[in-house]
Amino acid sequence: MRVRHLITAQKTLLSDTGWKRTDLGPKHAPVFPRTIPIRAGWQWRSGTARCAANRYVLPARCNPGRDNWRAILMVSGDKGTASVAGCLDHHGTHPGLHAHAHCHRGGVETGPAGLDNLARIPAAGRHHRRNSAWTENGFWEAAKTFFRIQDQRGTLI
Repeated sequence: MRVRHLITAQKTLLSDTGWKRTDLGPKHAPVFPRTIPIRAGWQWRSGTARCAANRYVLPARCNPGRDNWRAILMVSGDKGTASVAGCLDHHGTHPGLHAHAHCHRGGVETGPAGLDNLARIPAAGRHHRRNSAWTENGFWEAAKTFFRIQDQRGTLI
């Protein structure tokens, strides 16, 4: 299945951790084989979702004081492995909300190598709208909407 189909598939939210300031373990971000230390204003949240064909994990990390926001849609594989389908980012140091994906990749790449060499959409030099007034919950809702994750009742959150 192409990466763009993984991203645009309608998904149903199964679980949500809420925002946490503890270290981010592989259970909540399975593409990373080791725990990610969370320090200096960073926090994270992770949810699991499913569609007819796949299971997904959506971890988000943010540091509101530094205006850094990132959500990564991961496709769960066998035996706890995962692949990156795409990322949604906003950084205060350069323009606008943007996505990263490797749209020409067919199938699924396992592990953190899936984060390497992802194309930026829109390109850095293109026009961007500035949405710099993010809150933790506002960014989480935007990430779920972007990655087509619905609540249990079937409505987009």
